[in-house]
Amino acid sequence: FFWRLRGDAQATFETMATRLSSGNLEGATQMAEEIAGPVGIVLREGLKHREDGPEIAQEAMAIRGEMVLQSVRQGIPILALIASVSTMLGLLGTVVGLVEAFQKVAEMEARVSPSLLASGIWAALVTTVGGLFVAIPVLIVHHYFQGKVAHLAFQIEHYGSELLLVMKKEARSALPVGRWADGRSQCSD
Repeated sequence: FFWRLRGDAQATFETMATRLSSGNLEGATQMAEEIAGPVGIVLREGLKHREDGPEIAQEAMAIRGEMVLQSVRQGIPILALIASVSTMLGLLGTVVGLVEAFQKVAEMEARVSPSLLASGIWAALVTTVGGLFVAIPVLIVHHYFQGKVAHLAFQIEHYGSELLLVMKKEARSALPVGRWADGRSQCSD
């Protein structure tokens, strides 16, 4: 489910950036195709909007990145829910077991045996153990996938920002001498 960057992503990105800087949009897009998964999807979105300017490309990449991350995050909250609910069910079983044990003690009045109390407490603790057996591994898996999503979000942001930097340098170098990067003249005529 979680994509990995194939090969050396930094080297692939640098080749893509070099091709883009030299005006080879087709070659840059081809290199972006070699970057697997969401990172490649977002970079291709930025390249698709290259002619619209860095600001539009940035917005397009941000929108696509959020869509991709949302689809990746989709199943993760259920893991947190399972971990929480299994812990609560274990606690509920513990409380019910203890209530039953003390109810038996109250019914027996003076003839209370320690084994009667122990059997009720044993049943209560078994439900706690069951809940924890479910909750602990699910919580570990939940945190693992959260880490994967966070790393993926970092990669999307990192490579998207690098692409924008290349696009902004390209846009700046295309301006006539004596102009700012935003296209305004340095002096009023």
